[in-house]
Amino acid sequence: MSITVEPVLLDHQWKQNGTNFFRLRITLARKTKYIKTNIMVRKDQIGRGGKVKDAGVRYELERLVRTTEETVSQIDTYALSQMTIDDVASFIEDAQKGEFRLDIFRFWEEEASRKTGSSRSGYLSAMNSFREFVGKDSLDISAITSPLLRQWEQWLRDKHGDGARAVSSYTAALRHIHGLARARYNREEAGHVPILNPFQFYKPPVQRQAAHRAVDTDIIKEMLKVREDLTGRERIGVDVFLISFALMGMNAPDMYSCQAPKDGIIVYNRQKTRDRRTDRAEMRVRIDPLVMRLVSEYAPGSGGRAFRFSDMYTSYQILGENVNEGLKQFCRRKGHDPFTLYSARHAWASTAYKVKVDKGVINDCLCHIDRDMKVTDLYIDKDWSVMWSANRSVLEQFGWPQ
Repeated sequence: MSITVEPVLLDHQWKQNGTNFFRLRITLARKTKYIKTNIMVRKDQIGRGGKVKDAGVRYELERLVRTTEETVSQIDTYALSQMTIDDVASFIEDAQKGEFRLDIFRFWEEEASRKTGSSRSGYLSAMNSFREFVGKDSLDISAITSPLLRQWEQWLRDKHGDGARAVSSYTAALRHIHGLARARYNREEAGHVPILNPFQFYKPPVQRQAAHRAVDTDIIKEMLKVREDLTGRERIGVDVFLISFALMGMNAPDMYSCQAPKDGIIVYNRQKTRDRRTDRAEMRVRIDPLVMRLVSEYAPGSGGRAFRFSDMYTSYQILGENVNEGLKQFCRRKGHDPFTLYSARHAWASTAYKVKVDKGVINDCLCHIDRDMKVTDLYIDKDWSVMWSANRSVLEQFGWPQ
């Protein structure tokens, strides 16, 4: 879909004194809109076939067409697909008045579409929350001010609770999207700053460090002992937790989509951090012989996937919901404090620390982003066997089904 810009003279607009004003004919998807200009012409300046004879008028028309085409080129491809010819005409007219307009929700959706997996869904969830807060489906970016951001933060606290992750993650998501818009449209070196930065005066709250949610080793041993007596969601919850633990804390999105192992090694890119790491958060997890029987009970899946979770559930979100519900049932029946699938990562890390695994190795096994080591990591090739050895040291603390 493209926009064409053409200067025209409308026959019915000629005045009695023999003058007329050029219009810009804007065409989008076979729809046309005319925008009046201040370029006037006399009949004696028009030659055969409607050609303008006056060089000065031709220059002004060419300049106006060129600047208008530059203006419409700023419209994002996705945004353009959602615009009517009236929207385009309004955009041009506002630009001619020196006014810049950008629908933050259209821009947000376009940027979210460039992401994948949980990253995309996270940005869309934040956008939908902000849209619910403002009560509008369209909002010009200029309306986002520091007072509005503080009001949204309080709204999030009232809705989700003071310690909820949404309070920090949603406001941080908007800060990121707003920064992308400024990077695209502002030209500070030329003094062209149509989008002001409200985040100079408002800082999204920092997520408070969550308390360690590691599950005690005795509970994991209990899960291994009773798992075959469990049924339904409770069995799924316990088994998926144990598989995650056995694979160095692999989470639901990655277990759901990872490809079948080759030579006993699962290779995947961790969805949560792959867009933030130069190595695309690549992980190689060796299925230790100690846990081969448990893992094989849920393998292989269709479509070349490692597990059949994608055959059992329509999305990794639904997998996670069922697993966590099963773990809730297990904890309630056994009298344990509740925990979720994510606790498997904490449990693995805590067990690894207890058996003297180096903290740097633990960090690599969990595929965490370590900002202090970011530059050093560029020069180091990972020795996956070190991680697999660490995992073996952890798994040896338990009696796995054979």
